[in-house]
Amino acid sequence: MTFITDLDDLIRDRHGDVKKLREIRDTIRHDNFITTNDKSYVESLITTHLKNQPLEKPSLHKQTNTKSELQQKPTTDSSYSKNNSTSSFSSAKKLSVFAGIAAVIAVIAIAGFTMDYNVNSTPSEPLMVNVDQTVYKKADIISISGDTISNAKSVKLSIQDINGVKIWSENIKPRNDGKFSTLVIAGGGGWENDGTYTLIAEQDDSAKKIMFKFIA
Repeated sequence: MTFITDLDDLIRDRHGDVKKLREIRDTIRHDNFITTNDKSYVESLITTHLKNQPLEKPSLHKQTNTKSELQQKPTTDSSYSKNNSTSSFSSAKKLSVFAGIAAVIAVIAIAGFTMDYNVNSTPSEPLMVNVDQTVYKKADIISISGDTISNAKSVKLSIQDINGVKIWSENIKPRNDGKFSTLVIAGGGGWENDGTYTLIAEQDDSAKKIMFKFIA
């Protein structure tokens, strides 16, 4: 008699948990491996109710148990590996984003200190200001540089849109040599329209204007 035959006899004679025995039988018939606990449970019922003696464990069942255990381990390892892979990808993605932000900040910082000053103030022109380009697009960085004969007071910088509405301003303290610089991102509120924008620098009674094009 085979294991499945004994299992049928147990179900027919209603020995043990019939519902559980039927589930075990269905699992075997679908070529799936049963657990060691289920197999031991069925064998104990067979020994008690059908043969009244220890049932030999055929080599086939041993191989089945071995395969069952081997199948369970890769499943756990695979799940663990998948979780680790997902976690690693998430961490790498976060590091990539942080690195990108740091790179942008570094570029801005370097630009601020290495900006080419191509304007110089004179007694007749006590305040000068300039930008690094004549045309900007949305999200471009505008480099503003200038020079003043007086470093005692701050220089007020502002940008007006095509309608003369102020959309940005900043007060900046000149260095000891009178030089000053800052960076502005072209975009956000007030930067909706194409056209000519105006940069204005003011200090005491002195004022200077620079025009540039913006493409939204």
